[in-house]
Amino acid sequence: MVTLEPNRLSRAIEDIRVKCDALDEAKRANLDAEMAVTFEEHFAFQQAQARAHAGGKITTAEAQIVYVALGEVGSSKNGGWASGTDLATKVAITLAMGELLGR
Repeated sequence: MVTLEPNRLSRAIEDIRVKCDALDEAKRANLDAEMAVTFEEHFAFQQAQARAHAGGKITTAEAQIVYVALGEVGSSKNGGWASGTDLATKVAITLAMGELLGR
């Protein structure tokens, strides 16, 4: 079994997971709906992670988390994210993309 070193993004996901778990079901559902990405946002997120990785702003492990969470093509059943991407991961990546894209 391969164990990856914790990185900034994986630590953020774990911190956010605790906060998401504390929300009631209605607030979790609302937040999940807010984290949905359009095709254009999906593309922009993938491009931002690729540029950030190539520019040394994020590690290979961090870039891989983003890539896997988004998937090559997002699932319409999971708000445009890869099937199985959880709420905490969506929130952490959305926050990280906001920083990378300067929003």
